[in-house]
Amino acid sequence: MVLEFRKDLTKDSIAIIANERSKRPTVFGDKFVCPFCRGSESTTPPTEYAKPDDKNWKVRAFHNVFALVGRDGPYVEINSANNQSYAYGRHEVIVESDLHEELYHESSDIQLEFLFEVYKNRFEEFMKDEKIRYVHLFKNHGRNAGASIEHEHSQIISFPFVPELLQREIDSSKAAKANGKCLFCELLSKEGENVLIDNELFTAICPSFSRFANEIWIVPKAHIKSLSDLNEEQGMHMMKLLRECLRRVHFVVKDYNVVYHNSPKNEELHFHIEIYPRSGYWAGVELGTGVIVNPKSEKDALTTLKAVK
Repeated sequence: MVLEFRKDLTKDSIAIIANERSKRPTVFGDKFVCPFCRGSESTTPPTEYAKPDDKNWKVRAFHNVFALVGRDGPYVEINSANNQSYAYGRHEVIVESDLHEELYHESSDIQLEFLFEVYKNRFEEFMKDEKIRYVHLFKNHGRNAGASIEHEHSQIISFPFVPELLQREIDSSKAAKANGKCLFCELLSKEGENVLIDNELFTAICPSFSRFANEIWIVPKAHIKSLSDLNEEQGMHMMKLLRECLRRVHFVVKDYNVVYHNSPKNEELHFHIEIYPRSGYWAGVELGTGVIVNPKSEKDALTTLKAVK
């Protein structure tokens, strides 16, 4: 099995080589036995954390059998003299419901409470590793978004470096801070006409610079660095707003990704969530140049998503 970080020195980007990943099962439809359902626990690794408890779980986290990273070797810093290293880190699956048919946006308030507690626990547990610099929580929903199992779940993975996209966000935030501004507070102000919905603590916007049609960002109004900064009440404000956003997205597009941008260790980044509806595919322009073509403006997105009742 190969688990390696490899750096493309021509583009200053890192790829993960994980050759066992292609063997992961695809579970869609009734003819398959779902490993994420209650009663199938023996087909997965042991529970790492569950709510309300291991036996009566509604949300359950365990090691990803087809992990992108592992802890069987050391990480060697990648630079111009060394362009590869063992892919050190941790990778878990978080099954978000014990009910196979239950979709994220159909979750009850108590289910959202369990979800938030598991997200926060696993994030904090992963961050305890002194070798780790960044922990990434994400959700793939539907085949076009990269999901191989239809049962609702998310994943969490840790890295011994700060991924390039996050580093660019941090660099931009530092540049704004040097001028006495918070990049994301400024964002909420500048994108004030593009608010989809909000509540007391969080605002959901369709950014004017979206890469995906009907893209939504959820940004806290206060300066919050990560999931660790959220108490239960704040977490529920976030989860309820996310539930409503995903209800609207799912009505329009069945497949989507959700990513949580937390601050890396010893860095300052305004925590936020980005939702990417997957109604199309990136092609030669996007893949070859990094310039993203979005066929829908933020005004079109707001019209579409606000019309969902």
